[in-house]
Amino acid sequence: MATSGPYLQTVDRALQVLLQFDEAHPEWSAAELAQQLGLHRSIVYRILATLERRGFVTQADRRGRFRLGLKLVELGNVVLANMDLRQVAHPVMERLVRETGESAFLTVVSGDESVCVDKIDSPQPIRVTLTLGGRSPLHAGASNKILLAYLPPKAIDAYIAKGLEQITPDTITDPQQLKEELAQIRKQGWAYSVGELTPGVAAMAVPLRNSNGEVVAGLSIANLASRFSEDRRPMLIQKLREAADEISAQLLVWHTAQSPSS
Repeated sequence: MATSGPYLQTVDRALQVLLQFDEAHPEWSAAELAQQLGLHRSIVYRILATLERRGFVTQADRRGRFRLGLKLVELGNVVLANMDLRQVAHPVMERLVRETGESAFLTVVSGDESVCVDKIDSPQPIRVTLTLGGRSPLHAGASNKILLAYLPPKAIDAYIAKGLEQITPDTITDPQQLKEELAQIRKQGWAYSVGELTPGVAAMAVPLRNSNGEVVAGLSIANLASRFSEDRRPMLIQKLREAADEISAQLLVWHTAQSPSS
């Protein structure tokens, strides 16, 4: 086995043993694991005895078969208990940036504005970025309109009634036009904008939902409008949707683990 950096063969073998347990193979004997991994039976037995002492495996019966122990459940709960939106979203956003080459942003509603709570900049030499904690009006830009679109109708009306500031020549300031666009966003499940917050900048965004199906954040990508050519947009939307689905699914796992009834 090729390795680089610090490496402990004993630890690696113990992890290999643990990784053999799955839904299809919930129980193993030392002899079966030894044959599966190509290790001497005595080595596997010592590994199992150590793991059992620490609670990572337990004997399933008197025939010398083992199954995973409750210590793994405890460790899993520690991971789940420390998850929040940023922790769940950040690694998915990193992959999204690698796959699209665009900057990625995580935004949430705060009053009548959106707030950028996480970001990963594009590797492109010329790129678009936002300031962590930076605020923007909800009616301008895909990352903001995706949040406004899913607010309750009364909240949308109240926001529009306060007036729609024109940030750039491309900012939508007509109430009826904005309402029609928000309806289209809800219908298609994504938002797209060009130059509404910053001239020459394009963005795409999708909603992130919690376990109740409520939109809790927006996931967006942005860069120079020239990078959002018509032939690339379907791919970018698909990547955004895949990322949003993954984040929402992980949030569901987190919520289920935190539920008092779980």
